[in-house]
Amino acid sequence: MGSDKPEVREGQSVKVFCAASFILGASLTLVGVTAVTGLLVRHYHGLARALRQPLASQDASAVGAGGKIEAIEIPLANTDGAFPDKTERLAQPQWFFEGVSEPRLTRFFSSCELRPVEKNVLLDKRSWEIRTNGIMISPPEQLVWSLSHRARQQIYSVLAKSPANYPQCFPFRFPVNAFDLKFKNSGLPVAQVERIRRLTYTSGSYVCFTDLRALEPVLKPVQFKDLIEILYAVPTYLLRLSVTADSDIDALTKYWGRGGREKLIAPLLTSLARTPGGGSINISSLLPPFARLHLYTYPDAWKDPTATRQDCFFTAMNFFNDSPNTNFFDATYSRKILDTDYEQVNGEPGFGDLVALFNQKGDAVHTCVYLVDDFVFTKNGVNPEQPWVLMQMADMVVIYFPEKKGKLLVMRHRGAS
Repeated sequence: MGSDKPEVREGQSVKVFCAASFILGASLTLVGVTAVTGLLVRHYHGLARALRQPLASQDASAVGAGGKIEAIEIPLANTDGAFPDKTERLAQPQWFFEGVSEPRLTRFFSSCELRPVEKNVLLDKRSWEIRTNGIMISPPEQLVWSLSHRARQQIYSVLAKSPANYPQCFPFRFPVNAFDLKFKNSGLPVAQVERIRRLTYTSGSYVCFTDLRALEPVLKPVQFKDLIEILYAVPTYLLRLSVTADSDIDALTKYWGRGGREKLIAPLLTSLARTPGGGSINISSLLPPFARLHLYTYPDAWKDPTATRQDCFFTAMNFFNDSPNTNFFDATYSRKILDTDYEQVNGEPGFGDLVALFNQKGDAVHTCVYLVDDFVFTKNGVNPEQPWVLMQMADMVVIYFPEKKGKLLVMRHRGAS
C-alpha cells in the first residue's frame, strides 16, 4: 500500500519513506481506529526485541519451531537506476516552516549556529513567501552546501515536522559509525563520498542524508546511478533451512506446511533428512506460489497489468492463495476480511501469520507475513520500484517507525491450524 504519490482511500492518506536505507511505502488504513482499539490493547511482545537486537547478536545455535535457519544478507537493488520517489527527491529545495509567524522564524534563525552570511540570507524577508499556514523559503544551492552539520540538523529537524518537506521528513538514515561501511565498496571516488558526508547531519542515533538534489549536478551520471543503487538497496536475505537425520520432520512439516500444504512439502523435507549428513534448502522452495514466484522481483518486471497495484496488504492477504484475490485492491473488502477472518496472536508468531504495524493514531501503516526467526515476507509500498523481499523484523520496523513510536500486532487467520 504505497505510492510515489500519497494514496487516498476513504479519506485516509498515509505516506511513509524508508528512512533506514531504501524504500518508499505509502499505506492505506487497514481498519478504522474504532475497529482496532481492542486489538491494540496487547501488541506483539517481540517488537522491543526486534528493535534492539541486530541479526549479528542472535544465537546462531538456537533452533526455533521452524528449524535451524542460515541467513545471508544481500543488497537487492534495481539495476536500471530507477527509484520510487524521484520527483520528490530531485525537486528544487523549498523549505516550508509550518504554523510559524515572521517574528518566530526570525528568532529561530537567529538561534541557529549559522555563519553570518548564511544568517543574512535566511533572514532576508524578500525571499520569504508568507502563507496563511506558514512561511516558504527557497534556499539557494550555495546555502544548502554551506550549512554545517549542526546548523543542518537544527533546521532540518524543524522542517521534518511538516509533511510538506518530503526530503527532511524521510531522510536516508545510517546507524552511527555505519556511514563509512555503507560506502566502502561503493565504487564512488573518495572525493564524492566526502561530498555526501558534507551534507549529512545527525538525528538521534542516526546519521541522516537528505539533499540528493544537490548531488545530482556534481556527480557523473554513472556515479549518480551508483549512488541511487547504494541508497535504495534493500537489506534482504537468503534463508536456508538445514535438515538432518536428527531433525523433527513432523514438526517441520507442520510448521512450514501451514495452510493445508503439508503433503506438498513433506517429501522434500523427508528426503533431506535421509540424505547422508543431511542437507539444506532455500526456504523459497517451501513458500506458497505467490510468495515463491514474487520473491526478489520488482513489479515492473512482470507482465501482469495489476503488478504495480499490488501493495503490502494485497501481498500479505494473498500469501496462501494459489491465485491472487484481486478483491484485496478494495479497501472496504480488505477491512472486512481483516475484521472477520483474523484474530490476534498472543503467543509466539508462526509461519504465515499476518504482521501489522500501527501508528499512534491506531492506523495500520504496513502489513507483511511472518516466516521464521523474526524474518518476514514483505512488499514495502505499491510503487513499481519496490520489490518483494525477505527482511529481518528490525529492518522492517525501522522503515515505518524510525523513532520507535508505534505498535506491532500479529494476527492469524481463524481457519489456520
